[in-house]
Amino acid sequence: MIQARDGRILFLIKALVAMLFISKISFGSVLPVPQSFSFLIYQQGLHPFLNVFLCALFGVPLAFLSLKVRSRNHLSGFYKLFVFLLMLTLTVQTLLQAHYVNPDESAVMQVGALGVALFMIAVYGLLIPSLWNVEEFLSYIQRWAGALVLLSLILLVVAGGGVFKGGRFVGVFKHIPHMVTCATVAFIFSLGTFLKEEKLKHKIWSGLVLAASFFAIILTGTRSSAAAALMAFVVTLILHKTETNQGRVFKFAFVSFVLTFSLFFGVQVYDFARGIATGEASLGTREAQDGVASRWEEVERGSQIFLQEPWLGHGLLSKFAAGNEVDVSNYNAMKDPHNIFVSAGVVGGWPLLVLSGIALILMLIGSLKSLTTVDFAKRQVAIYLLSHIPILVIYHIHLSIGGMADRLYWMVFGFVAASMAKTGKS
Repeated sequence: MIQARDGRILFLIKALVAMLFISKISFGSVLPVPQSFSFLIYQQGLHPFLNVFLCALFGVPLAFLSLKVRSRNHLSGFYKLFVFLLMLTLTVQTLLQAHYVNPDESAVMQVGALGVALFMIAVYGLLIPSLWNVEEFLSYIQRWAGALVLLSLILLVVAGGGVFKGGRFVGVFKHIPHMVTCATVAFIFSLGTFLKEEKLKHKIWSGLVLAASFFAIILTGTRSSAAAALMAFVVTLILHKTETNQGRVFKFAFVSFVLTFSLFFGVQVYDFARGIATGEASLGTREAQDGVASRWEEVERGSQIFLQEPWLGHGLLSKFAAGNEVDVSNYNAMKDPHNIFVSAGVVGGWPLLVLSGIALILMLIGSLKSLTTVDFAKRQVAIYLLSHIPILVIYHIHLSIGGMADRLYWMVFGFVAASMAKTGKS
């Protein structure tokens, strides 16, 4: 496996990965931090502009140092072609939007958002996966996510209501999606290491993170993430070969428990799951909601926005626009349809919508192909992607201008693309 042997490269990679967590932490529940301050603090945490600046501060040197690296992970040719087409499409659409669709908005802001999106995709989707070891990626993400989940649960006891927003658990983060992403990746990445680890202290850590992260997912009341975690759990147990007696005992105990539990409580569990989906029951502290009806309303609302500009779209900053002004603090969920196809259409019109369909096909093929690898880290990353494909369909398109899940997804895409490649070097 190719590794970033240069200490400077490894430091920059780890700093960039840490940034996706640090940028979304809010200190309001434990420290007297102002709600906002200039371009440094926003929502009692790191300001989006500072987030982008720090990513550039670490990413630009990484790009130059990577030019000296002769041996690296080879990424699938189809993946690199797709990323090139995506970048080209975003560039053409944004330039046309600035002239024909959003002439009253700042052209500098629109082109700046394009530059940030292209930079983030290149760094997190191409550069890091080509330079870093997938085992180190899995372990590093697990440590960060696991520590923040445990810290969030500690604050649940210490700070109480300070770690909830809108009745849902946010922990140390600014918003619910950040807590959901952190807890879900901590859970799924810990599954493989729990079955593989032989050292007792490492196994205890993975087991603790597993339990804590699933509890955190329940507290957020996010049905899709709970389903993804359960799906990943079952697939992991089926595919991963257990290398220790403790792992074999765990598998046997789990299968025995599931069979016994299903025999006595299967009907009640099915009714409860159906109730959650239809809005007759709630998960965690979240208010009961008909998931099918609410998603369809979002599709209809997003389709109306898409049909206003079906060929060019409204641009990367459309969800931050109010009237003719763009403000990063003015996020409007009503302009951010939770469906990857409609969302792509709103941002970039039909060209981006078509590319989103191609992307989903590549994700499915890549994750299924990577499941056949003998490498547990590659397989666990593929399981993460496979379990999230249904979520990606009902969520918005991930063109990162500094988001948390966006950058994590792009790294996962890159490592799966490395698993798909015919050779491990280039």
